[in-house]
Amino acid sequence: MTNENPGITPAAARPRRRPVILVASIVLAVLVIAIGAVVAVNNFAGQQKSESLSALKGDRLNALGDARGKVQPAANAYLAAYKKARNAPASRDQAQKDSQKEKEEFQQASNSARSALQELKSGNGSGDTPVGVAVQQLVESHEDYFDYMEGLVESYPQFEGLFRGDDAAGCNGLFVGSKAASLRERQTLLAQAAAPCRKAASELLQSKNNAYVEFARSFNNKVAELEERAEVTAKGEENYAEFVRLKDDFVKRADDAEARNAPDAEVQKIADDAKAVNAQIRANRSEFDFAAKRYLAGVKEMPSLVENVFAKEISADIKHFDSVIPAREQILKDTIDVELTAN
Repeated sequence: MTNENPGITPAAARPRRRPVILVASIVLAVLVIAIGAVVAVNNFAGQQKSESLSALKGDRLNALGDARGKVQPAANAYLAAYKKARNAPASRDQAQKDSQKEKEEFQQASNSARSALQELKSGNGSGDTPVGVAVQQLVESHEDYFDYMEGLVESYPQFEGLFRGDDAAGCNGLFVGSKAASLRERQTLLAQAAAPCRKAASELLQSKNNAYVEFARSFNNKVAELEERAEVTAKGEENYAEFVRLKDDFVKRADDAEARNAPDAEVQKIADDAKAVNAQIRANRSEFDFAAKRYLAGVKEMPSLVENVFAKEISADIKHFDSVIPAREQILKDTIDVELTAN
């Protein structure tokens, strides 16, 4: 028998390695294609992101700025139209009808600005990225501004009508002046005017405009102080009348004691009682004078409190928005530039 190795010879093994090499080549080719696809997708995603950031920095911010810039002029136009109608004169209802066109134009401007803000926010409002944080801050500032301006317009008829004689608020009744024959009558008339006036002012506490809200709080406090001091002065006037009666009584008692040659103890008792009453008179006079001065000061401050809402408070608030919003816009632009450079 021939002693031959029954195992696989080298010549027989070679054909079996070819499929392995072929499979490996195919896998390698697939990997190369996959890597190329991933690179292409990443490049495309990066390009899309860059284009989105560029659009955010350019078109969307510009559109928002243009829309926002139309809100305040529209608000001013409405305020002027409403006040002109009231001064015609016209009732609140009639003035609202006469200024309806300007109010609708303001609302359109506000809606357009909010739409532009939503466009800017869309897809960029996530707080997970620096750009998202900057967008959120800018959105918050704009929303506060739009709420403020909408509140300015919506609550203006309530504010403007507080001191109108034909308005239900009737706050002009706070200035009693010479209408009252006595301080008690002044207090009564003031209380009658204060009730509807404070109710009307309290409605401004619901306004979206912070200047109106702060005014309503201060105004209601001022009215409450007027009522309190009117009561003190009315009571002081009544006490004074009683003190005059007591003084006349002491004079009569002293004259009677002198005529009777009354005992020293009785005379001393009259003198002590007179001293006690004099102390009460001085205390009453001091309290009366303080309340009277503060009452008059409160009445004099009332017109300034009303005028300062527009002359100071609203003007200062709008300047604040005009400062904060551009600053946050610039922060967003700078943040986008950093992102674009990184890409």
